[in-house]
Amino acid sequence: MVVGTIIAVLAGKSATFLGVVPRRLSGLFGILTAPFVHTGAAHLAANLPPFVVLGALVLRRNEAQFIEVAVTIAVAQGILLWLFGRNASHMGMSGVIFGFFGYLLAAAWFTRTPSDLLIAGGVMIFYGGMLAGLKPVRDGTSWEAHLFGLLAGLARAWLDTL
Repeated sequence: MVVGTIIAVLAGKSATFLGVVPRRLSGLFGILTAPFVHTGAAHLAANLPPFVVLGALVLRRNEAQFIEVAVTIAVAQGILLWLFGRNASHMGMSGVIFGFFGYLLAAAWFTRTPSDLLIAGGVMIFYGGMLAGLKPVRDGTSWEAHLFGLLAGLARAWLDTL
């Protein structure tokens, strides 16, 4: 994420091709690159801590599937964003972060193990406020990536129970 952000900052406005640009053929490339690219240091600083914490909790839950879960969430939210997002270049790891959030909550719902329930409770206490990021705003925040990431995380946890 740090390297992707440096590239985006150095590229300036031309970095838009690294984001998901809905319904444009060139915007498909962003499905693979957008999570690793941020608009600047503040954007990166907002995403890095919750990615590390929530990612570590997903990793703790099921080490063997961590990469599969992360990639599934990133690709699914990217595809949904490309299909249904507003016309903009959507960048950042927040869709995956919301996916981890949804995955951890849904995993607790489906498994009902004491450790998963305890983790879900902690996630809600410490990160529940990020649900406000689902509200459409006009400050350049991709609430669509947040929503689609959350849905992808919920779906991934459900698929893991099948």
